[in-house]
Amino acid sequence: MNYSLNGGKMKKDKITIDDLLSKIPNKYELAIVAGKVAKKEFVKGHDKFKIMDNVFEDIMNDEIEIKE
Repeated sequence: MNYSLNGGKMKKDKITIDDLLSKIPNKYELAIVAGKVAKKEFVKGHDKFKIMDNVFEDIMNDEIEIKE
């Protein structure tokens, strides 16, 4: 994990694949979930370079609901 000091607080710079796999342990399911969420973000018109960062943050913050 990469951290930086931000005003005396530790702030995480990047989300790693290990972080994501801690939330969704199956890498194939992780890829499907990330792809579906990214597609919805793209359709909404979000900037391409920010989409995956937003998707990964949503996964890490448990903002994604997975229905079976």
